[in-house]
Amino acid sequence: MDTVEHDPHRPHSINEMAGATDWSRLQTLVARKDPPHIVLVGGAGTGKSCALRLCLGASISVWLRCSQDPTLRDNRDRIKAAARRRVEEGRTSWIVLEHADALHTDAQAFLRRIIETSMGSSRFALEVRDAAAIAEPLLSRCVLFNGPRLLEYEIRAEVMRRAPTLSVENASLFAAQCDGNVRWSVLQGLGKQGLDSGFSGFIGCEYTSPITWSALLAKMEEVQKTGTSPRAFSKWESSLWDRPGGVDPWSILALELSATI
Repeated sequence: MDTVEHDPHRPHSINEMAGATDWSRLQTLVARKDPPHIVLVGGAGTGKSCALRLCLGASISVWLRCSQDPTLRDNRDRIKAAARRRVEEGRTSWIVLEHADALHTDAQAFLRRIIETSMGSSRFALEVRDAAAIAEPLLSRCVLFNGPRLLEYEIRAEVMRRAPTLSVENASLFAAQCDGNVRWSVLQGLGKQGLDSGFSGFIGCEYTSPITWSALLAKMEEVQKTGTSPRAFSKWESSLWDRPGGVDPWSILALELSATI
């Protein structure tokens, strides 16, 4: 969603994000001379990953999506090496764990041990939707940061900024239906804008009308129950997702499914 090709109006700084006032506090937190480990909490599609990429930038040494490896078995050596790597004085090396609430108990215990033994220049940022899924011994070693809960007019403004030719009526409808999920409303806005400009649709289906978040979620759950990667259902090139903190394939699938309901 936030690639140059498909969303040239994506945020380039924290100030351009919806809820910038709240996100700027995160930027201040990570910019400290001695920043803490962070657990970033927020609902789906509220901009957590985007905020981390913009705040941390080139200081990110590792970015992992924990839903793909909830035990961290395939990445433990990589995490150890990154946590113990020396960096220039005054700089911080960040290890970002996206969807960290999917981590198993032993994986969280592993992270706690690494935090206790790692070099002083390494920090962890755990992005979660539910802080209760993080064990207390790990949570107590981090600062809890709650992402903003955006209001409808803020979401509408973000949709219109990123899809400039979209009508106010459509942007308002998407903002009202998204249940706080900015990503969903922006995907809808970009898709509708593209179709209005002559784009044929992501899977060759005619766009009918905006759908509700609950209907789309039900379809997504059907796909998830099959155990198949969403990439198998998508017509987009997989190279669009293969970058740290890149586009979530479930977001792409959501946009494609929305054209069929």
